This record gives sequence, structure tokens and C-alpha cells, in this order.
Amino acid sequence: MQHTIKLFLKLGSEENILDLFENGTIYMNTIEYFRKVEDEELRGDKYEGVSKVINSLPGTFKIPGIDREFNYVKVHLKESYKEVLGNIYSLYAISSKGFPNPLDFKFDERNLRFGTHGVMIKDLPLFFNKIENELKKNNLKFSHGFVDYYDKEEVSREITLFEKPLEFEHQKEFRFYVENDKIKPIKIQIGSMKDYAEILKIEDILELKLEVKSFFQKAL
Repeated sequence: MQHTIKLFLKLGSEENILDLFENGTIYMNTIEYFRKVEDEELRGDKYEGVSKVINSLPGTFKIPGIDREFNYVKVHLKESYKEVLGNIYSLYAISSKGFPNPLDFKFDERNLRFGTHGVMIKDLPLFFNKIENELKKNNLKFSHGFVDYYDKEEVSREITLFEKPLEFEHQKEFRFYVENDKIKPIKIQIGSMKDYAEILKIEDILELKLEVKSFFQKAL
């Protein structure tokens, strides 16, 4: 399904946001980092890189040779690879996926924990082209798309690298996934973003309002 994207926001510390804005520094951490970091489910996600989630309903079972039924409660299991290779770059997407009516846009205050500042990216085709060209220049294979959110207590199916538990839905994530055979961060630079982006203090993002104008369309 095709969605329209109005803006991207990248949130972080003042130092990192200035580095992104002035130099175009794109820092892609590893999936292993996001799986293991302990930060009260801000960036950390123990379900990152999970390959399958299984939920079974309560029921009864019998053991051969024993004339009795046993009860079992609901079972919740997750299957994960020992290590998941690859790197992620995440953005907050103001889009028709997260906000079918752009006039309904409201920045969730839980995102204030990401830092003190943000970069508002306005020229999305240019931003995409710069990242994609730099990744290709470094012979890095990549994919990108919206993150879908699922109820981890209800689903029983395979999970992709573009899915996260429902409790992260307020992050409205669009991500780049980069293949990497080493567990190490990737850093690229796409040059100054001053011509197509703007720095905001994070409290100002709470006051951000959208107008219904032409949206950049990205087939996803």
C-alpha cells in the first residue's frame, strides 16, 4: 500500500542533532545494540530481531499412563536468532500511515525522552537520494519502509525486521535496514542539511501543526 509522507523528524541530543544538521552524519547502530540496551523501552526492544512469536490459549493435556487431565495456562514464546546481523537508522514519520488525516497530527509526549532537539526534514526526495547514494557508494545493501506494530500477546506468526510490539506505536517509525556481516555501527555522511531541514527544540515540536498541502509520495 502506498502512503504519503509529509515530514521526517530525527530526535536526539543537541550535539548529535547539530552534527546531523551541519555534516549530515547518519549513525546506524546494530540490531544487537537495540536488543540489549536497557533504557525502559525507549530505544531498547527485546523483541528487535525476533523471528517468530507464538501465543497459545489455555487448555488441558494428558500424560500417557496417567488417568488424569492437567491444565496449562496461556503460553507466550518468542523465537530469536542467537545473533541478528544488520544496522538500523530510525526516523519519526509524519505520514498518512500514522495520521490518516494530517490535521489530526499530535506529537506524543512519550517521544520527548529521545532528547532535547530534533531535525525536521522537509525535502524528502533529496534526503532519500543522499542516503541511498552514500550507502551504494559504500557497497552496502539496504531496504527501508514503515514499521508495523503488532500485539505481542495475541499474534502467532513470523515477525519481520520491520515490525515492533504495539507499545512502540507512538514512535511512528520509518527505518532503514542495512545488511552488515559484522556487529559494529555504520556511520556515513551526506553533507549539510541546511537547505532542506530545520532544527527545533523538542518542546517546539509539541506545537507543530500541519497544513494539507502536496505530500511527497513514496511507494511502500
